[in-house]
Amino acid sequence: MKKIVLLCCGLLAGTAFAWKVPNWTTIVTEPGAIQEQYGQTKKWCGHVQGMCVSSNAIYFSFHDQIVKTDWYGRLLNRTPTDPHGGDICIWNGKLYTGVWRKPKEKGEKWCGAIYMYDADTLELLKTQRVKSLDAGVDGITCLDGVIYLAMGATGKYDPVKKSGRKCWYCKFKTETLEQIGEPFFVDHGDDSDCGSQNMTTDGKYIYSSHYTHDEAARTPNVVVHDKDTFKVVAKHRFGWNHGIDVVPGGKDGAVRFAWCFTPNWIGRLCKKEKLPIYGIIQFVELKDGQVFDFTEHGAGYSKEIER
Repeated sequence: MKKIVLLCCGLLAGTAFAWKVPNWTTIVTEPGAIQEQYGQTKKWCGHVQGMCVSSNAIYFSFHDQIVKTDWYGRLLNRTPTDPHGGDICIWNGKLYTGVWRKPKEKGEKWCGAIYMYDADTLELLKTQRVKSLDAGVDGITCLDGVIYLAMGATGKYDPVKKSGRKCWYCKFKTETLEQIGEPFFVDHGDDSDCGSQNMTTDGKYIYSSHYTHDEAARTPNVVVHDKDTFKVVAKHRFGWNHGIDVVPGGKDGAVRFAWCFTPNWIGRLCKKEKLPIYGIIQFVELKDGQVFDFTEHGAGYSKEIER
């Protein structure tokens, strides 16, 4: 049984719209938006590191590039980035990514950093090394002029699993990228790999998604934090996601999310079989503690779409 993408059609009446998400239908990036890198076919396989949305664009962060598409999944812009790029978020016309920066010279160490881009042109505007904790960084979101950055997992209490429950976080100013206070850690109570991978906010809560250590166990992979204390107030099970953002449209207290995954990365088969890379956007709603998939043609929470 071959894996395929479910293409969407007739999503928009026009190119300009004010937060009219296209029919809550599966959105698939066109192959050229991700498969090709700067005019050449990629020789290695990565996956979507993070995703965020605006009223007229979807932004994908990859290991070494940022891709901007419209709500059809068609390529609008692309820019190379320093590896290892992590999650991405948008705030007041700026894009922010968490980067676990690879050493450029002999003797240097990997270090965490925040990169700021113009959301329209993808021009790099500013970078800031995170000096207080040299660790892998991934999840990032902005709220009330403050950047929240996830800085890796710790608390490896199981020598066999080597999984962590405590994830470090830190706050920064959106304009200057200056650090606010000291890093702090949160024990979210479940085994996870690599710490918080993606973050988003609805203005009231901050949502942090993790790679669960044991997928078969179906443990929660989205943690809900109180925005003031960062205390864990709830945990939920979404699909295996490589990116998550809040989208408007929820009613009666419901919160709606767009979430992304990269099917051919699962199991790292693409490295061996050179499978094409693409991103799939689907939608879920969180209401009264329950998560509902309301994607019109979605595949629910499966790791791959099959016919």
